[in-house]
Amino acid sequence: MQINLEVPKPRSPVVNPLLVRPDWLKEMPRDPKLLWLDKNENSDKILLSLTRKVLSELDPTYLSTCLATYPEMAAFYQHLANSEDISPKNLLLTAGSDGVIRTVFEAFISPEDIVLHTAPTFAMYPVYCMIFGAKAVTLEYAPSERGPYLNIDTVISKLETCKPRLFCLPNPDSPTGTVFTPSEIKYLLDKTQETGTLILIDEAYFPFYSETAIQLVNQYPHLVIARTFSKAWGLAGLRTGYAVAHPELTQYLHKVRPMYEVNTMAIGFIYKMLDYKNEILASVKRINQGKAYFNQEMQKHGFKVLNGHGNFTHVAFGKLQSQIFDALANLVIYRKDFKDPCLKGYSRFSATTEDVFQQIINRITETVKNSGNVK
Repeated sequence: MQINLEVPKPRSPVVNPLLVRPDWLKEMPRDPKLLWLDKNENSDKILLSLTRKVLSELDPTYLSTCLATYPEMAAFYQHLANSEDISPKNLLLTAGSDGVIRTVFEAFISPEDIVLHTAPTFAMYPVYCMIFGAKAVTLEYAPSERGPYLNIDTVISKLETCKPRLFCLPNPDSPTGTVFTPSEIKYLLDKTQETGTLILIDEAYFPFYSETAIQLVNQYPHLVIARTFSKAWGLAGLRTGYAVAHPELTQYLHKVRPMYEVNTMAIGFIYKMLDYKNEILASVKRINQGKAYFNQEMQKHGFKVLNGHGNFTHVAFGKLQSQIFDALANLVIYRKDFKDPCLKGYSRFSATTEDVFQQIINRITETVKNSGNVK
C-alpha cells in the first residue's frame, strides 16, 4: 500500500506567502554585559529588588506545588478586579496583551472581515489579520516636524467609508509613541458605535501614559481594553495580560479562551504584586524621569528627540549616526534607524533610569566631542 507523505494543507490564510514569522530557532542571546533597551522592558533596579522580595515572601508550600498543579483562577480574578475597581465579569486573563488581541480576532473576525489598524504599529496586528483572513485597512502615520501624526478626522473618515468589523488602536501606539486624547477617544467610541465597529484599545503602556478608557467599558459594549503586566510591572517573562470589556462582550471572549488562561506561578506571583501598586507607580516615575533626562541631554547636543508617551524614546543622530552607532555597539542593544517614513532616521531606546541612561549619554557625548560638532 502506498503511503501518502504529503503535508496536510492548512487553512488558506496560513499559506499566504506574505505571512512570514521570525525563525523560532534564531535569536540573539541576551549578553549580560550589554544594556538591553530594545523591547521596552522595565529595567528599573529598584523594581527588580521588589520582585525578588515578593518572590521570597511567597508561601514555600505554594512554591513547592505551583509547578505541579493547574492554576485556580477565581481568587485572582476577584483580586485583579478589586485592584482596577471593576467587576470580575469585566475581565479575561490572557498571555500578555498579545493574548487579548488574538482572542478578539478568534471571537469576532471571519475571513474577509475588514480590520482597521494604524501603521506602523505593534507587529502582531497585521499578522493576525493575515492568520484570520481579514482584509487589513491601514491608517498611515504621516511624518511631521513634531514626529508621527495621524489626524482624527482622517480616522473618522476611514471608519465611515470602510465600516470595519474591528478597529485596533494602541494608545499609546508603538513604535510611534503617539496618543489620542481622552476627548478624542470618546469621539472615536461614539463614531465606532455608529458604524457597528468593535474597537480594541491597547493600553500596554499604561501607566507610563496615565490616561485610560477602562472606566468606559460598561458604557460602551463594543469596547475592549488590552492590558499587560510586561511593561510597567516588569513581569514580561510571566506573559500575563488581561482584557477589560462589558460583561456581555467578555462572555464571548471567554468562549474561546484556552483551558487555563495563564500559569499557576504567574497568578500566584502577580496576586502578591498587586499589593504594591504605589511601588509600581514610583518605578514608572523613575523611568519617566530617566527618559526626560536622556531627552534633555540629547537635545543639548542638537539631536532631534520625539516626545512620545510610551516607555521609550526616539532620537535622530543626523550626520553623526554612524559614529554613534559604532560608539554604542558594545554597550547597548536598541532599535536603529527606522525605515518607516514617519520615523525615518530615528533610533529608539527603551526608557530606563537616569543612572543607566548616563552610561549611554557619556558615550554619545564623547563621540560628539571627538567629531568637533560640539554645540
